Amino acid sequence: MGPTRIGIRHLRYTVAVADAGGFRAAAEALNIAQPAVSKTVQDTENDLGFAIFLRSAGTFEITEPGRIFLDDARQTLATFERTIRASRQNELGARGHIIVGYSALATSAQISGGLDRFQERHPGCQVEMHVMSTDTMMRNLKTGEIDIGFLLSHDSVHDPEVAQKPIWSTTIGVVVPRTVDAVSLDMLRTSDFVMGVRENWRSFRALLDAAFDAPRLSPSIVDEAWDVQVIFQRVADGRGLTFYPISAADSLPAALQILPVPGWTPQLTIAMAWSRTVDTRLLQAFRESFPQ
Repeated sequence: MGPTRIGIRHLRYTVAVADAGGFRAAAEALNIAQPAVSKTVQDTENDLGFAIFLRSAGTFEITEPGRIFLDDARQTLATFERTIRASRQNELGARGHIIVGYSALATSAQISGGLDRFQERHPGCQVEMHVMSTDTMMRNLKTGEIDIGFLLSHDSVHDPEVAQKPIWSTTIGVVVPRTVDAVSLDMLRTSDFVMGVRENWRSFRALLDAAFDAPRLSPSIVDEAWDVQVIFQRVADGRGLTFYPISAADSLPAALQILPVPGWTPQLTIAMAWSRTVDTRLLQAFRESFPQ
């Protein structure tokens, strides 16, 4: 067996094809020409001596050897990303660098206590925070683009490569203008709502769908938006109401408030997530700063 010619580019392109479910979608995600992706994957398969993907008209499948290779490739890419980041931070004189993703449902203020405890013990470590959807966090944890995620814990949010630890739970309430004194189930049945686009708020929308069953709610959704601040603005403009965790009340615009609904107390749990395949003592110390 001769030396391999497979490099990081080959791993990136091959994993992108698997994650996107095809060559055209991968090329669009990578923003490069499809022939370049196809040739790189073909070169990878030729070097390995087996097919990673089965291609035929209308079908796209991953072979069993391909699955094993992809699992190893994801771990290698995650390690590579973390090594590059750590090296750059060392050059700047920092002692460690952790990238944290967090859901808009888990405000940075709620995470601040654990961050303070961690910074006291590791004052030279840089912690970088980015808000993103739960699904994006799950993908980025596997690719190494983030190290830790604070995401919505839900049955639909699961991957054997990603570990989760529940951190806190809260009741879901209704976001209304401050001129509203109280809300009720009857009010919800006759009100209009502004919701997050399901594609970007998939797990939260799924949680709400299940919570609507018992009281037989069927909210009238008149508007949807990707960004939570846009949703809040439309509520403030009188377009409708929305649902949000009561624990995030401090993150609302001044014109809005979150009210509980008597007789309806659906729970939302925020979990800390991390990659099982790539872990470090620094990340373990970070997790220990957030007691369950």
